[in-house]
Amino acid sequence: MYTGGLLGLIYATGPVAKAVVIILFIFSIVSWTIMFFKWKQYKKVEKEGKRFLKVIKEVDDFKKLITIYRENPENSFYRLVLATYKEISSRQKDNPNVKPETIPLIENALKITISEESERLEKRLSFLATTANTAPFIGLFGTVWGIMDSFREIGIRGTTSLAVVAPGISEALVATAIGLATAIPAVLAYNYFLGRLKSITSKMENASMHIINLLEK
Repeated sequence: MYTGGLLGLIYATGPVAKAVVIILFIFSIVSWTIMFFKWKQYKKVEKEGKRFLKVIKEVDDFKKLITIYRENPENSFYRLVLATYKEISSRQKDNPNVKPETIPLIENALKITISEESERLEKRLSFLATTANTAPFIGLFGTVWGIMDSFREIGIRGTTSLAVVAPGISEALVATAIGLATAIPAVLAYNYFLGRLKSITSKMENASMHIINLLEK
């Protein structure tokens, strides 16, 4: 049996408080898993973006860009090249030169691709926002329940001594603390990844403009 520390406090709480702690623990584990996954994913995409912008500034022909960017469905910037190629192929099957009237269609295809990629990269971030918004209230429920337990014990025993109210108050404080410990990292991570996503989207928009410029040469 635990007699001190956070684990001791959790062990000493009632079933409702334990259920609240378990729910918050699950939220926390899932949130940290998403944070780790998104950090790796965004790092990879940002690296791809830097490479793409460097390469496209050095090539002078769209065919060379296609040659450099072999098929890689996980590469967001490759998908921009693929969308452009598909649009050109569908409009001008045997004509190697891009017609001026095709450019607006390619621009629309690129905008759609950027929107789809942004949506794909944004997946699971909503769970962080949900955790940030709900965890404090779940903790607050545990807090209210702990205080209710304290009042119930006071009513039963007819005394307000520390020994009577301490267990309920400790439940309340534990639930509050764990709720905040779950919510704070989630809200910080959500805002951080939104900022990085905005930067990645900006790079994709720049890449699409470079592609259009390359086609118009």
